[in-house]
Amino acid sequence: MRERPDDTWATDLNAVPIPSVTHRKMRETSAPLQALHLQWFCWGEFSVITATYEVPWSDHLAKRAESIAVGMTIGAWDDVHPLRQKEMQSFRGEVGSITRISAEVGRFVIHYPVKNIQPTMGSLLTVVFGKVSLDGTIRLVALDLPEEFTHHFPGPALGLPGLRAKFAVYHRPFVMSIFKRENGIRLDEFTEAFEQQLAGGVDWIKDDEIFFHDDHAPLFERIPIARRLLDQRLDRTGQRGLYAPNLVGTPKQILDKARRAVELGAEGFLVSPFVVGLDVLMDLRKQGVEVPLIAHPAFVGGMIAPHGYGIAPDILLGQLPRLAGADIVLFPSPYGSVGMDRDLALAVHQHHVEPSPFPEVVSGPSTGIHAGLISQLIEDFGYDIVVNAGSAIHGHPRGTEAGARVLMDTVQEVCHGTGV
Repeated sequence: MRERPDDTWATDLNAVPIPSVTHRKMRETSAPLQALHLQWFCWGEFSVITATYEVPWSDHLAKRAESIAVGMTIGAWDDVHPLRQKEMQSFRGEVGSITRISAEVGRFVIHYPVKNIQPTMGSLLTVVFGKVSLDGTIRLVALDLPEEFTHHFPGPALGLPGLRAKFAVYHRPFVMSIFKRENGIRLDEFTEAFEQQLAGGVDWIKDDEIFFHDDHAPLFERIPIARRLLDQRLDRTGQRGLYAPNLVGTPKQILDKARRAVELGAEGFLVSPFVVGLDVLMDLRKQGVEVPLIAHPAFVGGMIAPHGYGIAPDILLGQLPRLAGADIVLFPSPYGSVGMDRDLALAVHQHHVEPSPFPEVVSGPSTGIHAGLISQLIEDFGYDIVVNAGSAIHGHPRGTEAGARVLMDTVQEVCHGTGV
């Protein structure tokens, strides 16, 4: 049985004082509980996943937290026979600390036994924020996962270190161009646009995430064309490049397409994991698709908007895609029309590059990126990013090649201290 200690703690030492909630005995630590969500604990033989939530403050918050802890693990407790309670004890979620962080907002921590949760993103999110997301105003703000759980996940195939080595890009960000106006494109138009983007010197080229109508330029015909043009540039200039086509369809269709595309020479893919499921990234990795995967944030806006609901963006766009297998993760920059607050964007980036058993991820702060923002972008996020632009390239008054060249030259100049 888990034991209860005599001491009681609160997670935030600067919080408004309230009576704290008794914790079950955890691994001995001298660290203050304000760092609770940054650690993982063992209760006896049981490791746990620790989730931190923010909700409107209420004098009944302990009751609400307990209801979630029990409801999302064993379903009921008080009406269960004592002998059955003993059998169920190790599956029961436990409330950690409860803290009042402002006059209006409370925060509580719940520990979920790892053994309750299968090592899939679907299982994890169902437990920590499935039905919970329907429970009024509540936001998941931190998620700590023990190694016992995370070691089942593949992580990036290459990540930042592998991508730098593969493309020999070490002292600047990567530069990526986004195809535009692709729906209904013909193969000759695709070829011309691809040549123009390559001639501008970008490292990578990706499809637009809304590219579905490819009847006149099918996936399996685009890939050999892109492969040929990339190889020609490599022979001519020594610069290695990448084309990331948009993988669409059901999960099974995506897996089948990816395997076939790799056979045809594909060296990377664009995936929208918040539409098709984060577990698709895992499946691609576990099926031997070891090329770079670019995760697009489509559909995630309503889940991360800062309105007291949803999931903190550093979890959804930072922590989880890295775990699932993305090598490059795109997310809203602080600069565009659909931008994210700077602090939130930096928190996403931090999850991509912080120490971990998995390789770092290349961050892609996107939307609204143009040459005039490069200095600010690099000042905010550093070199370990991809400069990802579409309209700024294709909308250049002298054409796509000129737009790509201006962007690439600006990145080079800023990184060498000669750009503005």
